[in-house]
Amino acid sequence: MKKFNILIIIILSVNIAVHGQQVFQNVTSSMGIYGQTGLGHAVGWGDIDNDGDMDLGISNQEGDGFWFYLNEGDHFTDITAQAGLNGLGANKIIIAEVTGDDYNDLILRTRSNTQYLFKSNGDGTFQNITSSAGIAGAAVYNIADFNNDGLLDLLSVANDNYSILYNNGNAAFQPPQIISPCQSFMGVAVLDYDGDGLMDIYHTTYGDYPNMLLRNNGDGTFTNTTNFAGVGYSQGAHGVDVGDFNNDGWVDIYLGSYSSLTCKLFRNNGDGTFTDVTYSTGTAGHNDTRTVTFVDYNNDGWLDIFSSHHDFYSYSNTMLRNNGDNTFTNVAPQLGLSGEWIGDYFGQGWADYNLDGAMDLFAAGHIDKYRLFKNTNCPGSFIQIRLNGQVSNPNGIGSRIEVWNSGEKISRFVLPSGGLHDFGSLDINVGLNGAYCVDSILVFWPSGIIQKLWNTNGDQFITITENETTEITDKESRRSTHATVQPNPVAHQGSFSFYLPEPEIVHVAIYDLKGEQVKFISRKKLDTGMQQIAFDVNEIENGIYLIKASGENVTATEKVMIVK
Repeated sequence: MKKFNILIIIILSVNIAVHGQQVFQNVTSSMGIYGQTGLGHAVGWGDIDNDGDMDLGISNQEGDGFWFYLNEGDHFTDITAQAGLNGLGANKIIIAEVTGDDYNDLILRTRSNTQYLFKSNGDGTFQNITSSAGIAGAAVYNIADFNNDGLLDLLSVANDNYSILYNNGNAAFQPPQIISPCQSFMGVAVLDYDGDGLMDIYHTTYGDYPNMLLRNNGDGTFTNTTNFAGVGYSQGAHGVDVGDFNNDGWVDIYLGSYSSLTCKLFRNNGDGTFTDVTYSTGTAGHNDTRTVTFVDYNNDGWLDIFSSHHDFYSYSNTMLRNNGDNTFTNVAPQLGLSGEWIGDYFGQGWADYNLDGAMDLFAAGHIDKYRLFKNTNCPGSFIQIRLNGQVSNPNGIGSRIEVWNSGEKISRFVLPSGGLHDFGSLDINVGLNGAYCVDSILVFWPSGIIQKLWNTNGDQFITITENETTEITDKESRRSTHATVQPNPVAHQGSFSFYLPEPEIVHVAIYDLKGEQVKFISRKKLDTGMQQIAFDVNEIENGIYLIKASGENVTATEKVMIVK
């Protein structure tokens, strides 16, 4: 069952201090987070009870400590015992909806690669369904909907192989399907780097093994395109994250060096290749990097880069502020995020835990071990967006969001953190740089549905349910209508249904994900009302395609999977 079925817009009165220096304040103990033992390790944020705020999971490096905190608004409550989570450890903490109900679940991988899946009951308790879900032998590093069936799959790295456990939609997963061998893996990021609507994989390594970019072919196979894409990195890179740093609508990659090499910023060229812009942008950072994250810490509409390093005496953490002109400046010391005996974080997660529109940080490491940093005196305004997929996966992972104001675009992607021990909020906080409203918000869902909201006020929290907004548009700004394909997947014959608001000539065809027509179905004048167009796929190869009906005043598009 999908979450909700309506568009919900929640407007809260938010008072963000606009005077005084912006700093990150240690509020760990005052917020009720204390009693941890050992060295800090993994961090995970997510809303497990649908109350709108982010709950928190953390672990220690020794592998004998895991704690889960329920966010009560003005404090956190340790619910580890009552939630049924005692006696665990965690190397990776993932919080997302994978069991087909209304609540985000908890996916834990331990240091010994023991895998757990805890189904959230929505009341602060969990049910261990690892065995019945069929994932006991997996080692989950990240999540994405790799076959675009609206369900989040598990990306496992075990026995020197990448495998995907495809979600069956009934709180169970198919056995691991190997997609590629790999060696000495570290962080694993998921992204659609070439804009074909399919989630690809980029992973970092330890030692002298090269990083690897795997392109999703849409038929269950992946191709190593590292060299062609220009994102090779010949030594260890512990940290990795992906995001659109220059707001051009394409996902970029940042790597944290774990070797003698510098960190790397790869700019996506939009043609399947990347350019190394590390030195021209001033993002070389430092080596021996533990973890990196793209985040807009100051709400100016540009993604900044936070990194933690092992040298806690001199440059412990860096916050590279995005200047909006393809250059960055380190501002961590004046923010209170860098200095002696601070940093060496192995895991981090960013979330707006107190719902004030500013992104906060929980960091876990070896020096200050467990620390919640509250972002205070954050300038600017914001819109915070939570996606609720109906045709797409429930968390909207893989979606692209565009916020437009006065001809300027802010581009964000809903993607899980790629770091080895990192997992941040899947809600998207869009800094508006002081604007009181925006002209439009567009959501490009993995399903192919495109939604548009007009004239939205700033400083508010919005939940967008897929295909339930006041206006849905395609790139030609025609009137769009919801469409369905039955059955889907299609083996031989299918039926394409859509609503036509007025009579007109409609062209119906099937296209590949590059936009090339692969099969003409019909072109004729249709009357007003619900339309049902029969089609066959006998001469089309297996894969994922778009079936589209287009006329002068209407368009209807749906993804169709062909499996014979």
